[in-house]
Amino acid sequence: MVLHVLGAAGTFILSKAAATSFADPLVLTFTRGIGCAVIFLIFTGWKIPKPDFTLKEWARLLMLGILLVPLNQYCFLKGLELSVPGHSALIYAMTPIGVLLLSSGLAGNMPSFMKLSGVVIAFSGVMVVLRPWESGAQLSELRIGDLWLIGAVFCWVVYTIMASDIIRKKNALTVTAWSLILGVLVMLPMAAKPMMTFDFSAVSNAGWFGLGYMVVITSVVMMILWNILLQHLTPVQVAITTNAQPLATTLLVAVFSVAGFLQGDQDLGLMFILGMVLSISGVIITQKARD
Repeated sequence: MVLHVLGAAGTFILSKAAATSFADPLVLTFTRGIGCAVIFLIFTGWKIPKPDFTLKEWARLLMLGILLVPLNQYCFLKGLELSVPGHSALIYAMTPIGVLLLSSGLAGNMPSFMKLSGVVIAFSGVMVVLRPWESGAQLSELRIGDLWLIGAVFCWVVYTIMASDIIRKKNALTVTAWSLILGVLVMLPMAAKPMMTFDFSAVSNAGWFGLGYMVVITSVVMMILWNILLQHLTPVQVAITTNAQPLATTLLVAVFSVAGFLQGDQDLGLMFILGMVLSISGVIITQKARD
């Protein structure tokens, strides 16, 4: 879990550099997917077992791939292009609440009053960060980016719940590899033309480094860790790993900003701190409350 939190903190920061440099989230998403697919294919039959899925399981993997690549990863990179790392980490910290609410809804169980109170507190923290009562060009852009990020988290929540069943039956590495490969194949028709016309020479060194980090660490190492955790824990327990991401990311953003690696206002002022405290408190209350 610690490795996943540290990897996520780096993802929110370095992905921002890639999203800004590539400028086209579709091209960036597909390029990232191709890199991951190549790595998984190289290791298949060696470190990753060959697939042994039934037709029904392949259909489930296809749905997981669509959620993972053209939906979650695209929304994440589109949102990060407009937002800032701290916001993305805070919004992803809502994952446990999303998993809890969706799991409860699918099971037909009504969460307790205490859990619902935690949900309200957590979402009030997000609203403080979004600040809909304020106006201005910069805030408007941040807000649009944050809405894309909320969409990415929703897709990630659905993926987490849908993946838990098949991962308990099959090898986590194989499920991770083939859901991502199928997601890339689904994107091919829509990404082919933008890929051919995109000027890759205009991408900065920081952009390439961010892409490399997303391919190796975020989409390979962290996805494998996430799915291995799903083999042994419930989706809600696994989602708890996102709790520490806002604080870890905020500290890392502060360090990178002071060192000059991050330019511009990172929106880490009083309202962000207040929203972060409210959101994390709400998530903790929800997790600690009895059913």
